[in-house]
Amino acid sequence: MTYQEQTATTANNLANVDTAGFKSDLLLFTSAPSIHTWRVDDPATIDRRGQTSPEYIGLTNAGTADTEIWRDFTPGQLVQTNRPLDVAITGDGFFRMRGADGVEVYTRDGQFKLTPDGFLVDNQGRRVQGLNGAINVGASNDVNINASGEVWVDGAQVERINLAFFSDPQQQLTKVGDNAWSANTAPDSVGVTDVRAGFVERSNVDVFRCLGEMIVQLRNYEAAQKVVQAEDATLDLTANQIGKMPQ
Repeated sequence: MTYQEQTATTANNLANVDTAGFKSDLLLFTSAPSIHTWRVDDPATIDRRGQTSPEYIGLTNAGTADTEIWRDFTPGQLVQTNRPLDVAITGDGFFRMRGADGVEVYTRDGQFKLTPDGFLVDNQGRRVQGLNGAINVGASNDVNINASGEVWVDGAQVERINLAFFSDPQQQLTKVGDNAWSANTAPDSVGVTDVRAGFVERSNVDVFRCLGEMIVQLRNYEAAQKVVQAEDATLDLTANQIGKMPQ
């Protein structure tokens, strides 16, 4: 089950290799707690106190267990698109987005576009937040964003992109789907850092490393599967053949 979960995590990384701003996952796992084992089907023995007790065999290893998903927040490569509404964050921070439900989420995907009523939104329709709330540029098509995150319309500044910063995103952020994160605490700070207009941040997934990991994980899964099959055959032999031997 652990190898199956590990393979699914790697496959999800590969599926998002072209998702802008995507952060890859790594499944962490550890040895499961060992189990104390007694021989309960044999005649009882006498302990030091003269009382009967089953014979103690020792600790039995219970395999592995997945513990948590570790998120890799390493920045991805910036790729130039020359689209005036594409924005990439050059340092730390996340774009603040607000959906129709009013809940604020965070993303590194800066592929923005305009709605018919002039709001700057992402591909899921969530509104980009500025210093004064959702950014609205009106009916103009002459919209540009500079390196300071300032939004200019017809040659005049109308807003500024407001980023959120987290000192420990590993603990403070949780993936919620659609390339976004929710926060279990308020951002440590908000403001603006340097951005690159006309660029997008690529996924930080290392394709070749993931392909190598996938091969190893599939082989480990096959090996574990053969062990289970061998144990099943042993139990079948014990239950259906040895148990039928004449006494």
